[in-house]
Amino acid sequence: MLRGWYGLYLGDKVIFNSVGTKVEGVVVRLSLSNKNKCWILDDNGKSHEAACEWCKRIPPEDSLFIFRPVSGVMYTVLYYEEGNCVKVNTYTGDEVTEKIMRVIKYLGQDISKIDIYVRDTSSNENSLYQSLDQSDFIQFTDSQ
Repeated sequence: MLRGWYGLYLGDKVIFNSVGTKVEGVVVRLSLSNKNKCWILDDNGKSHEAACEWCKRIPPEDSLFIFRPVSGVMYTVLYYEEGNCVKVNTYTGDEVTEKIMRVIKYLGQDISKIDIYVRDTSSNENSLYQSLDQSDFIQFTDSQ
C-alpha cells in the first residue's frame, strides 16, 4: 500500500491477530513515525497498540460503503456527472453517509461515478478511499 498503514484508515473496524493476541475494534489513531503502527479501541473502550500488517479490515454489513465514517475526519466527495462535469463537496464524518445517500437518491441517474477521499492525517492530503460506479448505487436512486 503506497499510503502506508497497510491500507488502514481511521474508523476502519479490524481484527488484530498476532501471537496469542486477538483484538477486535476500530482504528482510532495511526502513527506518524511508524507506518505499521495503529491503535485500536475495543468494545470495552480499551485502547490497544497494534501492527497494521496483522490487522484484517471488517467491511460494514448492509452498506454501500466499505468504510465507517469517523467524527471529526473530513471526507471529500467528487460526483462525476454526465457531460464531463465534476462537483466537489466536503463533508465531516458525521454527515458524509447521509449527504452522499441523499445525492444518490435524487440525482443518482445523472451521476456516472462517485469518488470518496479521506483526509490523510500525516500529510494533510486526500487519499482515495472508495470509488463507486453508477452500477454500484443505481438501486438506491429515486425513480420518479
